[in-house]
Formats: sequence, C-alpha cells, structure tokens
Amino acid sequence: MNNQCAISFGDTVRHPKHPEWGSGAVTKVEQTAINGRPAVRVAVRFKSAGLKTFAGAILPLEVMQSEFSMPGDGHAKPAIAEVESLEQSGLTEAVEQKIMDIMLAIPLPCRDPFNTIEHRIKRTIDLYKFDLSGRGLMEWAMAQTGMDDPLTRFNRTELEVFFKQFANDRDMHLCKLVKELSDERKSLKDVVDSVPQNAQKALSKCRA
Repeated sequence: MNNQCAISFGDTVRHPKHPEWGSGAVTKVEQTAINGRPAVRVAVRFKSAGLKTFAGAILPLEVMQSEFSMPGDGHAKPAIAEVESLEQSGLTEAVEQKIMDIMLAIPLPCRDPFNTIEHRIKRTIDLYKFDLSGRGLMEWAMAQTGMDDPLTRFNRTELEVFFKQFANDRDMHLCKLVKELSDERKSLKDVVDSVPQNAQKALSKCRA
C-alpha cells in the first residue's frame, strides 16, 4: 500500500487486489477530507477497467517502477516509449513534462555519485561532441531518445531548442564537477589529456 504522498500525477500504478485491471495512469491527484481528516483523492485510468477513483489517507495502489530508461541508464526501453503510453492515456500535461525530462537529461554515467569524479568528468566532456550541426544534433537526439530517427517525432527547430537548453545544463554540470575536482585538490589536466574547444569555453565561464 502507498501513503497519500507516494502517488503523483502521471504515475503508473496497479491495484494488487485487481491484477486483471492491468496498469493504470494517474490522471488527477487532489487533497480532500474524510470524516474531518486530511486525505487524498486520486483518479486512475486503468487499461482494462477504465476510470476509477480512490480516496483516503492510505490508498490501495502500488506505484510501478518504470520499465523505461533515461539516457545512459542501461538497456531498458527508451523513455520516449513512455511518452507514447502517456499519450494513449490522454495525459497531455504529463506528456509535455516527460518529453522535457528526456530531452534535457544529463546521462547517468555523468552524474552517478558511485562513479569516480574523474569518470564523471570524462563522460561529461564526451557530451561536447554534440553540437548544432546537422550530424551533431541528430546524434544527440538519437542518444537522448533512443530513436533511430528523431525527426519522425520532432522537427529540426524543436530539436535545436531542446539542445540549447541541454547544452546550458551540460555546461553547468561540468562546472559543478570541476569544482568538486578542485575541492579534492586535483587538476583537470590529471583527468583528461585535452579538452574540446567548446568545453573550454564552458570552463572559462566557470572561472568568470
């Protein structure tokens, strides 16, 4: 069972006592009161049972772990496939947020605290091979979405807008890692032999 704070809009859930309902998409979460006590009311659209509403301090639902991966997370289905599932459920707001999450995600190897700082920096610098050139943009979009042809879903202008936001987040992430490296009294030269020119520009901003 889950408490009222564990379920959010857009989550995929199941009802343990009704497995025949299949998975359900949370379409609404709102605060309410039952017998004068705070509670939560959620609406869920199940694949095989339609729309169901639940209310209480404790809900008879389990949030399902995602079977989808973000960039660099491994070999699960690419997260863009989850967008299609949300679209089928009519969750427009959740679709837009999920697309943003996918396109702006810094790959896991760059941010996993279980990786050494040296490894995270090297993997982050690898991201600077992507740029706004036709090839660079497409390779980046393929890496982010797991799609063979991102242009079947996005147009060039949309990809450019996403990439510019991603590139800004990438620069900020690199600055954060370099600061962490300096806190350990190590130098960037000890980690990488050479830094791409566009990464050097990002590093110069860190020092500014």
